[in-house]
Amino acid sequence: MQKSLILFMLLVSLGLSAQVTVDGTVTDGTEPLIGVSVQVPGTTSGTITDIDGRYELTVPEGGDSLAFSYIGFTTQTVAIGGRSTIDIELGESSQVLQEVVVVGYGIQQKDDLTGSVGVVESEQLTDIPTQSLGQSLQGKVSGLQIIPSSGAPGADAIFRIRGVGTLNNADPLFVVDGMILNDISFLNPQDVESVSVLKDASATAIYGSRGANGVIIITTKQGTGEGQLTLNAYTGTQEVVRQIDVLNASEYATLINEADVNEGRAPRFPNPEQYGEGTNWQDEIFQQAPIYNATLSFQGGNEESSFNLSANYYRQEGIIRGSAYDRFTTRLNNTRQVKDWLTVAGNLNLGYNTSDRINTGSVLATAYRADPISVPRDSAGNFGNASAIGNTGNPVASIFYTNDRAETYRAVGNTYADIRFLDGFTFRTNFGLDFVYDRSRNFVPAFFVSASQQNQENDINVRNAYRRNWLWENTLSYARDFGVHHVDGVLGITYQDNFGEEIGAGRQRVIGDDPSFYYLNSADPTTATNFNGVDGGDWGLTSYLGRVNYTYDGRYLITVSGRADGSSRFGANYKYGFFPSVGVGWNVSREAFWNDGGPISRLKLRASWGQTGNDRIGEYQYVPRVVSNTGAVFGGEPALLVGSTVTSLANPNLRWEETTQADVGMELGLLNNQFLLEVDLYRKFTSGVLFQAPIPDYLGADPAVRNVAEVLNRGLDLGANWRAGGDPFRYNIGVNASFVHNEVIALDGDTENFFGGALGVGGQLGTNSRVGSAVGSFYGYEAIGVFQNEEQLGQFPQLGNQQVGDIIYRDVNGDGNVTAAEDRVVLGSAIPDMTLGVNGSFSYSGLELSFDVTGQFGSEVVNAKQMARFGAYNFEDRWLERFTGEGTSNTIPRVTIAGQNFETLSSLYVEDASYIRLRNVTLGYRFSTDLTDRLRMQSLRVYVNGTNLVTSQDYSGYNPEIYNDSLFNNGIDQGTIYPIARTITAGIDITF
Repeated sequence: MQKSLILFMLLVSLGLSAQVTVDGTVTDGTEPLIGVSVQVPGTTSGTITDIDGRYELTVPEGGDSLAFSYIGFTTQTVAIGGRSTIDIELGESSQVLQEVVVVGYGIQQKDDLTGSVGVVESEQLTDIPTQSLGQSLQGKVSGLQIIPSSGAPGADAIFRIRGVGTLNNADPLFVVDGMILNDISFLNPQDVESVSVLKDASATAIYGSRGANGVIIITTKQGTGEGQLTLNAYTGTQEVVRQIDVLNASEYATLINEADVNEGRAPRFPNPEQYGEGTNWQDEIFQQAPIYNATLSFQGGNEESSFNLSANYYRQEGIIRGSAYDRFTTRLNNTRQVKDWLTVAGNLNLGYNTSDRINTGSVLATAYRADPISVPRDSAGNFGNASAIGNTGNPVASIFYTNDRAETYRAVGNTYADIRFLDGFTFRTNFGLDFVYDRSRNFVPAFFVSASQQNQENDINVRNAYRRNWLWENTLSYARDFGVHHVDGVLGITYQDNFGEEIGAGRQRVIGDDPSFYYLNSADPTTATNFNGVDGGDWGLTSYLGRVNYTYDGRYLITVSGRADGSSRFGANYKYGFFPSVGVGWNVSREAFWNDGGPISRLKLRASWGQTGNDRIGEYQYVPRVVSNTGAVFGGEPALLVGSTVTSLANPNLRWEETTQADVGMELGLLNNQFLLEVDLYRKFTSGVLFQAPIPDYLGADPAVRNVAEVLNRGLDLGANWRAGGDPFRYNIGVNASFVHNEVIALDGDTENFFGGALGVGGQLGTNSRVGSAVGSFYGYEAIGVFQNEEQLGQFPQLGNQQVGDIIYRDVNGDGNVTAAEDRVVLGSAIPDMTLGVNGSFSYSGLELSFDVTGQFGSEVVNAKQMARFGAYNFEDRWLERFTGEGTSNTIPRVTIAGQNFETLSSLYVEDASYIRLRNVTLGYRFSTDLTDRLRMQSLRVYVNGTNLVTSQDYSGYNPEIYNDSLFNNGIDQGTIYPIARTITAGIDITF
């Protein structure tokens, strides 16, 4: 009996010793660290520190140590040694020195990079309530310009890295978890762990033919530690940031009367004052619109397996009535270490979204031009006839009669296997697929508002399209240290294939207006139309790549890389291109002579040179394209004969567009790296620019794509960051600025000008890409005044039949005449000379405040919506300062309904596009662990957020950032781009 009791007590003591609880606090020496990972090596047990830096962890049997890891600090593994309390002070390894950066086909420590790479972490992306990762990145990275494509619900952003180096598609390449893509509109920003922006050739040459416009690598969140459930949700409201100041009804009637008199007609409004304020059409189309977002994620893992599963619902109603966007996405990332030598992983994103669309261009332009005397609806509830006076139509009716919905299904994913063998070798095979299915349905009922705004018979149009893109990559990597020598490298071969197709049809006379009849078979088959085309392209790419990194004693760095690409977009003569690069670096502060105790704690110098390419020209440009079933009349007795004809000329000698870039950079740390500065000076020269240059019309076919130009971008990227403070107050301030000079260096042959940029006025083009100017520069006449009297009419040369009160245009060459060929000049460019981003965060105990400021300077915009006048349209309020007699105005001409003052592009319509914007402000509170422990939560945070709160701009339009469908059209505002919104939201973040 006594022996049994002793044995029992021994077993109990052993059991108690097998399960021990350890707690403690983790600091950086002065303040607690939040979110430090505390793990028991070799087990699934782990936790993170709370807001006070505290942790508590039950250590399972066999656990004899704890591992503490935190970004920017040196990982420590500490033996437990029978202790129940372990306080740890982590030494700062510098967020710069040890930060791991994702680069092409690998990762590197920031301090070992020879290229220019900007990094943004997840916590910097989720403050702004948007479905677009691009808009979350605005103002975060030097050299990266983010342009809102529009403020429409679900709209993505436009990316530009270090200017515009082509006349074609200037978008960067996107890589999401190893999958190469052309867009990232499907991503939920809350799924993103980090973003790497590769800017110079040393970083981008590994992507060869598609790296000329820069590369953006996105890594999504993976699982780690014990299971963790997170809910992020917010809701709020949106409104238009600003309205355009136009005339009220009495002011409008007054000016139209003047125009009538100036053009020889009797005034049409006997008493303008009787109309008062009239209708504000912008109030009629804009609304306060709600926005909702909720993300639920579950993640966990250990050394053998990890997963991250998330689901997101996002809804945004538009600030223009009738528009809305819904999106549901789910993501699963999973990694499994099957054997010591084998790891398999997969990433899958499934998304579905719907858009209720309106004809934004028609609605906005009509609301801008509609006369304020007309009414949206009359006393009987019928739509008002806004065509009677101003010939514009009723924008409220346009919204009412629109039934246009689009749906998109998208699956993006990849799976890979890593096989480790010998000493330092890893073979990876990675297969990815991007599949998109789009469909849309547009029904327009029969209606009548006015003779110019009607649809006599209802009609329906449907469209279905799919795009498929697969990628298969096989790479062999090697990494090993030999004393003070470190070598790593990668070799690979990749294949990518892309195909898309679309089909659409339309019919009239649908049975009824009920949505149950919105099908083709419900309409008259004799009215059928259809089309079939390629959507997304049909092309393939085979590539061979390689890179070697060498580091000596952490001081001297060299990177050599290259890629050979073979593209189906080029003929046999120039199918393959090779793109090399070399980068070197010197960590000066690691030298023996460096004074570690001085104010300069870190200094690194680096330089790089390399070449990249661009093949975004569409498919089959090297062969002629022929269309069948065309007719022509031949013979002595004329007869219509059916045959085929060439519609597009071919160029079998197409070769790669090639960008050569040189970069010199410096990275500086002061005061133990509290202040960090990064400076890059670069020169980016693109030769053989691919473009469909104009040819004489008598050739009777579209021109072939040719290598026709050379474009230069040179500039300076600056990034600075200051972080300081301790318990309980800490703060961080970051500033980045980018300066760029864009210039066309040469054009092909005798071509002097590439015109583009439709103004919406009689086929006029408003941009010109010419030697010595920026791509897509605005091109027109310089307005130097207004003819004040008959004497001036005889003193200055005229452009056409001008009268007193009209614009005086500069005679540039002084020949006494003003002509289009000799006297038009560059009036500006939509490409900014400088972009700016300022970011800050402050925390005091649980209170948190962050802000973002963005801006651009040195760019212009063409206010083309003022020019296109085909009736008695309304005017912007600047026309209240018009010329009404000698001495009244020398800038704004007399009022006319149309005429040369409006139909000629001049500096009168070119406005400053500079702005500075309080992009985002977030005020939040993170509750203490005393409360979260009682609620069985790991963390709880609530916040309020404001986006686009204040904008300082001189431009009279909605937004000075105007992006259209091509580089030649950018910056031309025809009043068709959906305005951006001011958004106020409140949200909550909970982690269990």
